Amino acid sequence: MKNLTKAVTIGIGVAAASVVLAPPAFAVNFIRDIGDGTVRYTDDTNQMCLQADNTLGTAWVEVAMSRQGGGGVPVIIRDHNVDHPGATCRLLDIPENVTYQAEYRSYWEGRGTPIRGVFLFTT
Repeated sequence: MKNLTKAVTIGIGVAAASVVLAPPAFAVNFIRDIGDGTVRYTDDTNQMCLQADNTLGTAWVEVAMSRQGGGGVPVIIRDHNVDHPGATCRLLDIPENVTYQAEYRSYWEGRGTPIRGVFLFTT
């Protein structure tokens, strides 16, 4: 009986932890700072927008998205601040409940070198 109680207690603990730690099955809208600009994703319209900072000098931001683990052709979106004060947006023709890896680069001529990074998001 003692082993059964212990097994049940461990099982409940594992089940509770998996619910708490599990990633959400749906995406949320987000705005993320990517160094010299921002990226914004709107889940209900599958629209991704990039906007380079409106700063002195040239700035640009770029995101290349692909399915996590590879496969398919990456979707690349780029925005710059030269003669373009607004965001560059793109409707994404991508399936729901799929995790994507977004590799970004951002540049500001005052610094002279790009910033690079990666983040994941689920549609």
